[in-house]
Amino acid sequence: MQDYLYTFLKEVVPPQALCGVVLQHVAAVRRRAARIQIGITATVALFSGVALISALSYAVQEFYASGFYDYLSLMVSDHNVIFSFWQTFSYLLLESLPSFAIAGVLVCAGVFGWSLSRIPRNVRYAFTPVGA
Repeated sequence: MQDYLYTFLKEVVPPQALCGVVLQHVAAVRRRAARIQIGITATVALFSGVALISALSYAVQEFYASGFYDYLSLMVSDHNVIFSFWQTFSYLLLESLPSFAIAGVLVCAGVFGWSLSRIPRNVRYAFTPVGA
């Protein structure tokens, strides 16, 4: 049965224009998908940029509210106390560090950078002519 099917399909010759039409359709579908991805990643970049600005604002507020800035300024003003009690001082700095705000800034910055890095590649695919 397989030999008969192979010999039958071997004799079938597709039209010459079919390959070109299929390749043009595949290229058009890829361009359309790239344009959709541009819209999605641009929207993600916009929202993550706004979130990054608000996360930075929140981080600055938490930075001053937690007392981290006051403890950090102690390093500049009184070196002897810090050298004497460096372990206690480092624990104090670590406890007052606004880690949730810093994590929020890092996540928003990562998503923003990721979305911005995807846009040029999709632009290249979306606006490349079919024959190129």
